[in-house]
Amino acid sequence: MPVILLKEFERWDFYSPLNQKLQMVDASDTPFITYDNNEPCFEANMYMHKQLKAVKSRRVKGGTLRTYATQVHHLVRFCYQNKMPFSQLTDSTFTLFVQGLQAERDKCGELVRSNNHVIQIAHRCLDFLSFVQDYHDLDNFIGKGKENAIRVTIKKYKISIEGSSQKKEVEVVSHTCVPTKDAVNRKFPVSEDSALKVWEHVRTQENREKRLRDIALYQCLEQLGGRVTEIHLITMKDIDNAIKSGKNPHLTLTTLKRRDDDITRSIPVTSALLADIKQYINKVRKKIIKRTIGKANDHGYLFVSLTTGQPLQSATLTRYMNTWKNELGIEGELHPHLYRHAFITNKLKEIILQHKEITSADKFREHLLHTEHFKMQLQQWTGHTKHHSLDTYINLVFSDLNGYSEAYNAVQLNDSVKIVKRQVQRIRQQLKDKEVTMTEGLLLIDLTLSAFEHDIAQSLNIISK
Repeated sequence: MPVILLKEFERWDFYSPLNQKLQMVDASDTPFITYDNNEPCFEANMYMHKQLKAVKSRRVKGGTLRTYATQVHHLVRFCYQNKMPFSQLTDSTFTLFVQGLQAERDKCGELVRSNNHVIQIAHRCLDFLSFVQDYHDLDNFIGKGKENAIRVTIKKYKISIEGSSQKKEVEVVSHTCVPTKDAVNRKFPVSEDSALKVWEHVRTQENREKRLRDIALYQCLEQLGGRVTEIHLITMKDIDNAIKSGKNPHLTLTTLKRRDDDITRSIPVTSALLADIKQYINKVRKKIIKRTIGKANDHGYLFVSLTTGQPLQSATLTRYMNTWKNELGIEGELHPHLYRHAFITNKLKEIILQHKEITSADKFREHLLHTEHFKMQLQQWTGHTKHHSLDTYINLVFSDLNGYSEAYNAVQLNDSVKIVKRQVQRIRQQLKDKEVTMTEGLLLIDLTLSAFEHDIAQSLNIISK
């Protein structure tokens, strides 16, 4: 593999004169880049080492560094295939590289990547080449002047600042061959029709262990609104804490893509969802851990591979959805992040419908700006640090509502009803397939109804307040 992740890898952090030894830090999952002949690319790996030092948070490192490595590897492969060291790149060869990224097509004749994707790769590779110049102490290799083999440009952009109408100007190192941005795509959530097809497929899978695990995984993806990696970072301890959190259960999610110290957020969950997760734990996870890695070696992550018992990788769910999309004949996009879009859209809709005075997107933004309670609530739900990140969702919600505004409270109850319907369908199927006895089926129904009654009571309590 051209880019692999180093497992159980440590790197030195600093030398301690007190005990006269190097202090080491965990650097597991650091990307390691090779040429197509599997020989290491020295410059690329030194660049990744520099990025590793720059990324302070361990929780960000895995996804961010893997993205950087994948982007840089495009240039590594280009130079390898053309038998060209990095230092011999010029304006014309770098332009040829970028044009190749734009022109590449898949087996169906569709473009492999959008202009926005090409821009990200090109900018990352330019940063990498600046590192190559500094590392090898090259003269006139890359820079703004005409004397450089690769002549870069400085592009200025304006970005929004939270809580202010002013915009901040930032500079980005670019190149004349870098394409212009694509038109802004609206973040459409997963459609109800597609979601229903996927759910029906998940709940009717023949493999019982896979079915129960995927049901819990799908419910978490839909009900928590987390990024796919955030869902996979849920631990058994998180579930235990949620169950013990009392009448209003909350589940803690690790928040990725944050530069501050707020690394977690608390999401309200229904008792029905916790009941689904507990069934997966008791019927599947415990058995998988026991027969694969052993209870003593339990890593503590909620979702596990059925064959190895190791933590389930986020790429697995993405691969599943690609397969399901083809098998179910779903047109358009289908990937885990669409469920996050749906979650955020629905939560914003709930806030809007609870306040009759909010009749436009502009009024809603003003409401968010001056209402600290809702700022905190939205940050807890979505993990966003900047409210302008929600602009696309806000516009989508008002387009969907089309001026309709009616106060109602179905925040958790709607989620619970959906889950309970699914649970009843599943129990009925289990009885039909004789996977459970009548006694076990009645017990499952009793547990489901108990959880539902609890959620109804909580919803009525919120309404009365």
